[in-house]
Amino acid sequence: MAKRFLGSVGKAEAFRVVGGNLELAFVSKTLTDSGLNIQTTKEDIRGGQGAPIQFSFYHDPSVEITLTDILWKPEYLEAQLGANFKSGIHEGYVTKTYTFDKDGKYELKNNDPEPKALKDLNCVKDTVLAWGAKKGSDDWQIINYTTEGNTKTLTLTDNQGAGEYCVRYLADDSRAFVAEISTQIIPQELFLIITAPIFAGDACGGASKGKAAGHITFEVPRFQLNGAQEFQMNMSSNQTMSLSGIALASESADCDAVGGKLLRIIEVVEDRDWRDEIEHITSDEEYNVVGLTPVFYGINKDGTIQKIENKYLTFPTGSVTDDYAWKTADTYTITLKDKDNKDIDTTLVTVAAAA
Repeated sequence: MAKRFLGSVGKAEAFRVVGGNLELAFVSKTLTDSGLNIQTTKEDIRGGQGAPIQFSFYHDPSVEITLTDILWKPEYLEAQLGANFKSGIHEGYVTKTYTFDKDGKYELKNNDPEPKALKDLNCVKDTVLAWGAKKGSDDWQIINYTTEGNTKTLTLTDNQGAGEYCVRYLADDSRAFVAEISTQIIPQELFLIITAPIFAGDACGGASKGKAAGHITFEVPRFQLNGAQEFQMNMSSNQTMSLSGIALASESADCDAVGGKLLRIIEVVEDRDWRDEIEHITSDEEYNVVGLTPVFYGINKDGTIQKIENKYLTFPTGSVTDDYAWKTADTYTITLKDKDNKDIDTTLVTVAAAA
């Protein structure tokens, strides 16, 4: 049997819950890391001479999750900061090349974007801000903007002579979407699925000979982001985007799951067969009656029980109908075989006549 190990990063898929329905938030296939830190806090109860540990109990379980992607995705910012890139606001800073006359003036043409006033600046009245420098120069200056009738004019505050100037200002831009980050940052809560590959070495544990053997999936019903988004810019490398948060407790169908469920971990191994875990089989005597469909269970190595579909069992010829109903009253030997057709276990079943 090959030894298995986890390698590489996972793929992340996230969904928002909107009005009781799931909507796709983002899919990440270009992660540089995907991590889950599952932990709890241990308390030791000491007593007696020398204060030895008599008992221990655990509390404060937590699951911390970190995802880092090489790509820029606005969905990450929206999820982390609770903001939306609104398509109804189209404005951005533009850079235009204008030819100013000897008086340091340029009149905007009909196809030139019109400067927009900056609003909501602290202690600054709504005003148009434009600035620029002569082409090829690094001597930047404020450029005044005035309107008189239909004439819109840009005027240099430091006239460096006629010529082409690079000018920047805020203007309408149909390509731009805007997200406003307010003081009330409420990160989104997502349903998160992280899937990572499982590899297998050879039977002697040769990891270097590892090949894909399956995958492991972490299903987090409630992934609460931490509301922090860092933009780390470097002149010689790309900027990654990180998502961090915790798993919140969710309701569980298990009556004994005190406090709820944090996540599920699902392991899928390609060469595994569900019958590999079964040690014994048994039947439900209530259904061992002619005309009824038999019900069988498998007892796993860990003591748990699972129902077995009748199609996986071997019945003696003539004991059941084509749809697996008992035909005649008798004692039969029923066998469960593995995927290689080897016997796993047999059980004797006594079928009673119909009442």
